[in-house]
Amino acid sequence: MRNGLKVIDIHNHAYTKPWLDYLARRTEEPRFEWTSATSGVARVEGVVVAHVDKAGDFDMEARVRDMDAAGIDVQVISHTCPGVAELPVSEAIEWSRRINDIFAGICENWPGRFYFLAAIPPQDLGEALKEMERAQKELGARGVQMYSNVNGVLCSDETFHPIFEKAAACGLPVKIHPAFRPLTAGAMKAANLPLQLYGFTLDTTMAVTGMLYQGHFEKWPDLKIVHSHLGGMAPYMMGRVDTAFKRYSKEWTFKVERLPSEAYREHVYVDTLAMHVPAIRCAWEYMGADHLLFGTDYPHRASGTVEGNLETLDRMGFSPKDQEKVLSGNAAALFNLR
Repeated sequence: MRNGLKVIDIHNHAYTKPWLDYLARRTEEPRFEWTSATSGVARVEGVVVAHVDKAGDFDMEARVRDMDAAGIDVQVISHTCPGVAELPVSEAIEWSRRINDIFAGICENWPGRFYFLAAIPPQDLGEALKEMERAQKELGARGVQMYSNVNGVLCSDETFHPIFEKAAACGLPVKIHPAFRPLTAGAMKAANLPLQLYGFTLDTTMAVTGMLYQGHFEKWPDLKIVHSHLGGMAPYMMGRVDTAFKRYSKEWTFKVERLPSEAYREHVYVDTLAMHVPAIRCAWEYMGADHLLFGTDYPHRASGTVEGNLETLDRMGFSPKDQEKVLSGNAAALFNLR
């Protein structure tokens, strides 16, 4: 609870110990290196892009203690990068099922504290669709996580349209999360900047902008997207997104009726992971409080601390009604947690 209000964290991750041990046994990327009994790193071409330095990354009892200490009532857990989308197809299929089974077990062991988003193997569309259905109908998944690119192809590409079509038909929100290897990885490395800084947020922004320009929300009006990390760069850049759409649609054959900014505001939700009050106010002013969701990125270090993200919201100046929406009400409605 936070000031008497329930708190639902919709953006947090669990690697699970079996997954990390499996990555540690691999001889090629994606790989994970244990540096102690409870910590380790994952790299892209030698660059560290993921850390494990909290027991709660794979020890759920430790995670619950952290949640209690911070006042987090509920987590909607998801996998994270390096994820199954980085694997050879057969291994991705196997591990999607294993991860979802583990997540379902966590939800069963701590009823009401945890819900989960399904991991799927997007490299094999048939298997991805089957796993979406199994995860929802048999395991109780409340949504799906899709990475911003799969082997260098943005998830907005028509290759992956069946995934979004099925998600819309099944009422499963899709969270767009940065891929382990963003398309700008080479540029970020050349600039000597962390991939997490712009590489991750630009990757998701390109993916979701592609959805807007390709008419995903006209094709599937019931599709709901959660755009990670305060929508990447989208809320701040939406005027430019609209202008480019108006001026270059003919050249790039964008055959969509609605302005991107209108479709985004109606169909997309963003978490509050920005650690910067003016940025969150930009998203709030553009999208309204009804499309803001609280998230922490626990246990990753790139998005500050759980306590810091809660304190940032305290400084936003939300009305009590809007504060309740952002902390829990919107998430409960979107993911059907009531």
